[in-house]
Amino acid sequence: MNGCVAAISIDTGKVLDIEVMSSYCPTCKRLQTMPKRNFEYESSKADHICQCNFTGSSSKNEIVGASRIFLRSEKTRRLQYTQYYGDGDSKAFMSVKDTYGLNSVTKFECIGHVQKRVGSRLRKLKTKTKGLSGKGKLTDNFIDRLQNYYGIAVRSNVGNYLPCSKM
Repeated sequence: MNGCVAAISIDTGKVLDIEVMSSYCPTCKRLQTMPKRNFEYESSKADHICQCNFTGSSSKNEIVGASRIFLRSEKTRRLQYTQYYGDGDSKAFMSVKDTYGLNSVTKFECIGHVQKRVGSRLRKLKTKTKGLSGKGKLTDNFIDRLQNYYGIAVRSNVGNYLPCSKM
């Protein structure tokens, strides 16, 4: 099982740091099948640098990766990440929000992920609620259009909180 987390600059789009995590090492796996008392086994084991650097469930990949990147940012990059753009998973944000002091990192939602969740929830509602699906009602095509319009509306009103708060 492998996972990857990246820190990307919002201003330039460049990758600032990356954490690749793996719970599998092909060399370790091969060594397990070899006879323990032979020269090839001993030399392979002595020269081997294990690629396994993560144990745990795949859902913890993002949490662990984000924590590692934020923790090493001051030492390796001489900078502090002040904003976290995520996919809505609060566990990953909770692991980094106090990295440089109490509430030193601010969370922002990725509009694309929010837009995707709108469509997913509408589709789920359509299947669970009788009478919502069918011709002239909540079709997949209509959900796609609503999802698209929602994304356009949010993107065109970023930072424009006053009109939105009057609704």
